Amino acid sequence: MQVSNKVFTQQSIESFADLTNQIQKKQEQVATGKGLVDPSDDPVLAARVMVVGDQLGQTEQFIRNIDLSYVKLSLTETALEQVSNLTTRSYELALQAASDSNSDGRQSIAIEIEGLLNNILDIANSSDSSGRAIFGGFKVGEKPFETDSEGNVDYTGDRGVHEVKISNAMRLQTTLDGATVFERVPNSAGGVTTIFDTLKTMVTELKAGNGSTMPIDDLRKAAAHFADQRAWVGAEMNKADNQRGVLENRQMALTENIGEMEDADLAKIVTDLQMLLLNKETAQKTFARISQLSLFDLIA
Repeated sequence: MQVSNKVFTQQSIESFADLTNQIQKKQEQVATGKGLVDPSDDPVLAARVMVVGDQLGQTEQFIRNIDLSYVKLSLTETALEQVSNLTTRSYELALQAASDSNSDGRQSIAIEIEGLLNNILDIANSSDSSGRAIFGGFKVGEKPFETDSEGNVDYTGDRGVHEVKISNAMRLQTTLDGATVFERVPNSAGGVTTIFDTLKTMVTELKAGNGSTMPIDDLRKAAAHFADQRAWVGAEMNKADNQRGVLENRQMALTENIGEMEDADLAKIVTDLQMLLLNKETAQKTFARISQLSLFDLIA
């Protein structure tokens, strides 16, 4: 088969271009330290990197979920600690008011109990930094507790609770609804009542000078109830802490895995680069010599 000078030149140019591209690719790998610069470098390895990358992205999302949830749980835990302390103080005042030796001080105790009631109501209506009600359930855009004209406190939120995924099979509850916390408080009769009704009734009795009907047992049960709610939040926070440790270890392993797959074998790449440079130099010299042969003038 006859080969024209024009065809030979075109083939040589294409060969030089291919060698140049390979050399540039190797130089880029040396510069970046990455053996996998483009998916075309190794499609199978690139697919594996993509799968592991997706797993890493999911793991990092779970960590972000935990970080956001931990803030909510911390706010809830702090609120419950305050309510528990206020309820314990109410219990102490109930014991004092029940004693006949403190009959003259029942009016001042009533005033303090009113203040404690208002404090608990403020906490029940507290919100996070973005203005979302902590105890409103899914109705986070408004105050969950309202006081009517007669001083009765009503819950206007709902029973919704917020959850987030912290693994493919694990969810973390980040909130408690206000009805569970403040309205379903066990009482001495074996039922449930609201902490607001308990304190309101106590104020009424004290202002009437009556200390014999103090809800001592109800307040003791209320304090235990809030302690239980706080313990539940603590358990969720512990779950979040433990899972975060697991996820961080997984994040590190996946990151290292991706690095191992992408990182270049620099010794091999430098050797390949030197070989390509040598091949290009040899090809150029060969092309120059052949192009100068007078035979090519005759072949065309």
